[in-house]
Amino acid sequence: MLEHWYPKQVKLRNGQEVTLRLLNNTDTDKLYAFFHGLREEDRLFLRHDVTDRDLIAGWVANIDLRRIIPLVAEEGDKIVADGTLHLANYGWSRHAGEMRLVTAPTHRRIGLGTLVARELVRAAEELGLEKLRTHVIEDDVGAVTTLRRLGFVIAAVLQDWVMDQRGKKRNLAIMTNSVVQLTQVMEEWILGSIQPGFRAPPEGALE
Repeated sequence: MLEHWYPKQVKLRNGQEVTLRLLNNTDTDKLYAFFHGLREEDRLFLRHDVTDRDLIAGWVANIDLRRIIPLVAEEGDKIVADGTLHLANYGWSRHAGEMRLVTAPTHRRIGLGTLVARELVRAAEELGLEKLRTHVIEDDVGAVTTLRRLGFVIAAVLQDWVMDQRGKKRNLAIMTNSVVQLTQVMEEWILGSIQPGFRAPPEGALE
């Protein structure tokens, strides 16, 4: 179903064009290069050790669109953003999903994260989801600020729940929002009724 949406070309605020497409089983090297190119402080806030090539290869080899919608933005032959929508499909949280998103440092503050996030929200809407959540380190101020601007609220904070790549324990914030509200906010941003006044959060944020 979603396969028919991609690939698609989109133009960023600075005039650059990128291609949005689903991750495929030939993308190990590209995805590894993308994560390897992140700054250390960016990787610090990710839940997995993305410097492990075998981990990346495992993700790419086990793509299952019934569980995860993996979306990448590509400029030329390089991945410059990676977004995923994680699905439950059963049980009491089958109406909810989890959204994750990372952009390359070279492609922040130009609207790419917003465009990728909008595609993930569109996928959630198409799949009948009602709620989305995302997990962020509580002191990742840029990410929390961005998510608040999208209408996410902190539903819970788990003390010392995660250990970053340096072994430091940090609080995990679980933030939630409705798909309907996200759709409205993002369309307004994309159409320009809010976007011109948008102030990008600090470097290292989702966008």
